Amino acid sequence: MKKIENLVFTLILMGIVLLVYFNIDEISTFFSNYLLSQRKVILKDTNIYKRDFNYITFNTNEDFVPYTKEEIKNIYFNILNNGWDTFTFYCPKEYNECLNDVEMLGNDEELMSKINDYVHPFNSFSEINTLISSNGEIIVNTSFKYTNDKIGKINEIVNEQYENLDLKNKKAIDQISLVHNYIINNVEYDEDAAEKKYSPYDSTSSYGALVEGHAICSGYADAMAIFLDKLNIPNIKVSSGNHVWNLVFIDNKWLHIDLTWDDVEIDRYKNNYFLITTEKLMQQDTAEHNFDKTFFKEAV
Repeated sequence: MKKIENLVFTLILMGIVLLVYFNIDEISTFFSNYLLSQRKVILKDTNIYKRDFNYITFNTNEDFVPYTKEEIKNIYFNILNNGWDTFTFYCPKEYNECLNDVEMLGNDEELMSKINDYVHPFNSFSEINTLISSNGEIIVNTSFKYTNDKIGKINEIVNEQYENLDLKNKKAIDQISLVHNYIINNVEYDEDAAEKKYSPYDSTSSYGALVEGHAICSGYADAMAIFLDKLNIPNIKVSSGNHVWNLVFIDNKWLHIDLTWDDVEIDRYKNNYFLITTEKLMQQDTAEHNFDKTFFKEAV
């Protein structure tokens, strides 16, 4: 009797093994999908430089489960906007091309640079890497452009000038004007950095502009953006192939302000590029300011 029981048990076990063997792909997919469905995105605390303004291009209402390319882009924006140095999200099983789309978008340096333009300079990256697993796990690692030491020194100057210029008690347009004039009066355009020669200054950042007194366009734009955020004035940077400037939301409209060009103009105080419309910007220059209007929708 025991031999019969052992034989039956062996046959059942063999049947199970054969069933698993011939259906291994389906079983693997089932458990993979099940495990994927059980994984939850862990949201960390945001830092103090997060922007809460919902732009046309991006928004902060994000559940971090993408179903389209646009939602993947929005996840990258929120990772940077929240100041996260590392973040993990998952591709849902319903989105068949998700992994391919993440790989394509995450490796698009031009796109990532444009997304950088929408976040506070202190949350912008110097390097961003995406690790993709076949099981749908996506890990994004960010190295920030500004060190804590540089942020501290920049904030000292910003806070000092906030008091010196009496910005608290001014209208928004007067605040912007005072900051604009302060920056162009205290920053020298770094020709060597612009021409890709050796420069001892951190000219691509607001540290070069505000602490060292030398900058190129990205340094001017970062400096202005930091003041604008201090003043709670919505803003982004706009970039073309080789130039960067600011876009400011004031009086319910978006207007351009280019400190670099105002600073290097022969008549520095004519303010040809101070709070102007896109139409006027294009009338004055289309070479350096020929930005992607399909991406920077606020500027259109």
